[in-house]
Amino acid sequence: MTRFLTQDCPIPPYMAFPRFLLDQVNLSETAKILYTLLLDRARLSQKNDGWTDGQGHVFIFYPIRSLSEAMHKSEMSIKTALTALEKEDLIVRKRQGAGLPNRIYIKFPPAFMTQTERTLSFRQTENCPADGQDPVSVTDRNLSGSNKEKINIKRANTESKDVRTASGSYQNVFLSVEELTALQNDVPQYYREYIEKLSGYMASSGKQYTNHAATIRSWILRDHPAPVRRIYECKEDESL
Repeated sequence: MTRFLTQDCPIPPYMAFPRFLLDQVNLSETAKILYTLLLDRARLSQKNDGWTDGQGHVFIFYPIRSLSEAMHKSEMSIKTALTALEKEDLIVRKRQGAGLPNRIYIKFPPAFMTQTERTLSFRQTENCPADGQDPVSVTDRNLSGSNKEKINIKRANTESKDVRTASGSYQNVFLSVEELTALQNDVPQYYREYIEKLSGYMASSGKQYTNHAATIRSWILRDHPAPVRRIYECKEDESL
């Protein structure tokens, strides 16, 4: 069941759709959504070390099978969309060798302000601010400074619990701060190893998991079962 958006409810996870794609008449809708998905992955690579080449260009790994499952499209449709993006000079793929996924480099036009964006910018209202600005609701404008601060803190605490950071060699294992801290405390000797195992397995097989923290715990318990503690009881007149 869906629900209405209210001023204090958290926004579901989303990806930013570049406005310049609205003017890309030579691209199919599948190609545009695929570019958005690749750009979202590239944003994670920007924030982590080891995902730039010698020229400082950010790259990502995203196997075709994984893209197919993420977008619910056939692998042939994904290949066609990737070729279309290459033709429009929006991505570059570089082979890494047999059995390894291609490096994908994300590109974009030098001029962001397209005709569509200019039209939309003139139609901005106070409830639809321009990029980079935070919306100011009528309720927030009518609140005192202290009440605004309380609401902002509440929103920040709610959103921070839902934020998941990409981990693993392929940046495809997503864990919240709470989940990562729990793994560090509960299985300090194994958690790094199994983050890498999950990352490599998903990248090579294309398989996806709903809860990465739960999967890591399950794998660790499978490979390293906790020893069974035997409890012996005896009566006062009996000995062990």
